[in-house]
Amino acid sequence: MNPISVLDAFGSAPPRSPCVLCMKTPQGFTLQLTEWFSWLNIKRNPMLSFSMPRGGDAAGLREGDSFLLAFPPAGEARRFRVPVQAPADAEPPVGTITAEAGGFHALIPKGSETLLHCTLSGAYNYPFKNVRIYNCNLEEALGL
Repeated sequence: MNPISVLDAFGSAPPRSPCVLCMKTPQGFTLQLTEWFSWLNIKRNPMLSFSMPRGGDAAGLREGDSFLLAFPPAGEARRFRVPVQAPADAEPPVGTITAEAGGFHALIPKGSETLLHCTLSGAYNYPFKNVRIYNCNLEEALGL
């Protein structure tokens, strides 16, 4: 993965755009649409955040897990509202391709313009909506 500038990242992965979590699991690969995506700068600690329904985390994310966030066109991203799981030794499902970013190998949606390699740094339940918020280090995701 080549480093990208913050300006390029914001241009091709704007806040509140749909993105797809792409993760390798012991069973194979999981692709799942996130509810929203945002860039944050909390206490001079730049990070990116996304949310998923509480209890709907098909990948079982835990602190320290690595994954890709892919940004396909909105219509393509919405196909992954219901998580897609595929065995590692099978042909990729229709509408997906294999990709590698930052040494991480995963299935991603076809047509993804940006891939961000992320490591989960924290998560918490949002108190006013039935979602869980996930935070990752922005500089690592941009390959800086």
